[in-house]
Amino acid sequence: MHDRFGRRKWAFWIFACVVAAVLVIPSAVLLSAIQSYYAFLSGAAPSTIRPMQVNFLDRREDSRTAPEQDLRFVEFHLRAPKAKAVDLIGDFNAWKAGTLPLSRNGNGGWELMLPLPPGSYRYLFLVDGQSQTDPSVRTETAADGKTVSVRTAQ
Repeated sequence: MHDRFGRRKWAFWIFACVVAAVLVIPSAVLLSAIQSYYAFLSGAAPSTIRPMQVNFLDRREDSRTAPEQDLRFVEFHLRAPKAKAVDLIGDFNAWKAGTLPLSRNGNGGWELMLPLPPGSYRYLFLVDGQSQTDPSVRTETAADGKTVSVRTAQ
């Protein structure tokens, strides 16, 4: 005996699976978006907002002027036209990458203006993750054997 509905059953089940996939996939994407939005609102998603640490300047009782008035603006600049990202690391940010990104100035250069108290500072540029000294200032060898740039804020 020949089953005259066999071909139709097969087509029905394929159609049912396609309809179920069309309904389930957007629902799963929507559910994931709602969960990530709720995690953002509740503060459970720390990667969405970068944490920021504020270091306050030491206030000395014997100082007659405010520490903010003792700051000097020091300009750091580097010519790296092919670089995708340039960061500044040094004594002033505990050598932590990513805390002081330089801005592209349009003609192949990168620059950053940083307020610093008077003193001598050792630093390096991170050009696409690779350390590089500043060619416009003097260099010295650090205790760990690395060559670093040295700049004095006066």
